[in-house]
Amino acid sequence: MRPSQRMSFQAKTPLFFQFRDGVGRGPSPGSPGTFAQGGLHDEKVNDSPKGYPNLAAFLDSDEGFTIYRRFGYLQSRLLLHKQEELRRLEKRLDRMDMRLVKDNENRLCSRDLRGPPSDAEKQGKLLFEIENAYCSYAKILAAAQQMRGFSKPADADWQSVGRYIYNRKALVEEEASWIQHKDDLLTLKAGREHAWLDDVVEGLLKVCHCKLIDIMFRSKETRKKTEIDSDNMPARPPKDEDKYEIYYTPSRIAKLTNGILTIIVLTLLVLPIYILYHMVHEIGTTAYMKCIGTLLVFTLAFSSVLSLFTKAKRHEIFAAAAAYCAVLVVFLGNAVPKDKS
Repeated sequence: MRPSQRMSFQAKTPLFFQFRDGVGRGPSPGSPGTFAQGGLHDEKVNDSPKGYPNLAAFLDSDEGFTIYRRFGYLQSRLLLHKQEELRRLEKRLDRMDMRLVKDNENRLCSRDLRGPPSDAEKQGKLLFEIENAYCSYAKILAAAQQMRGFSKPADADWQSVGRYIYNRKALVEEEASWIQHKDDLLTLKAGREHAWLDDVVEGLLKVCHCKLIDIMFRSKETRKKTEIDSDNMPARPPKDEDKYEIYYTPSRIAKLTNGILTIIVLTLLVLPIYILYHMVHEIGTTAYMKCIGTLLVFTLAFSSVLSLFTKAKRHEIFAAAAAYCAVLVVFLGNAVPKDKS
């Protein structure tokens, strides 16, 4: 069996989506003249007919929903087939070379094969066949490597696409089963350093969703994405289900997450200095061991934040942690306790 994880999606499950500003099926904002000629066209997901058109519109409505099969099993089958084809051609070439030098060991010392013209013709045809097989193998190999470079979709995006397909019944069951191969899926969305924090923040917004959150984290253009104009829309969602289809504006989510990260960084810089200052000045020199323990704890916390929220490499995390620890050590060394002032 192909190594693929199959999952089922429950119907009537709330759907929470994101919408990326500037990404969609409508025209992009242009020059002032463009507005004068007719303005922007806000195309809604439900404007497309049910089925593949509506699903394509949904996948195009958000960069996180650009999820497709990688077909890793087929890649392996094709590569193994081409590999064996090349092995057999290689063996044929070896046998031909041995036959040609059997009577004259110098026959292969020149590109122009000496001897009967039929031997040169056979060798040329074989090399041409090897060239075609190798180019085909290399092309598939490069494509497989490129496919491996794509990121796996986030669980939230995968769930949203799966729920949309099954709740809307966008495709027949057999053709919709591709979304169940979770381990064989890829996303065209570029990975970001703290995308998972965006998912956590968005999850909290879903739980606490209210009118204030709707105003703060959903722009006018975002709301129009799932707007229901009438009962005659080609792909109107099932009754009472459209209220669950919420697109958040990612630029506003990003601002909130950036604010959270800023607070974390400031806390890690200010809090340990505050604690160390009071330890040394209020307790005295006996507090130095506790100060060292505090220093180690906050250095570990700083390294963890770098590891979780950035794509820093190991040596970069080590260097940053050493610099952070050095700042705290310098402060600790300059702090003068009260009994010695």
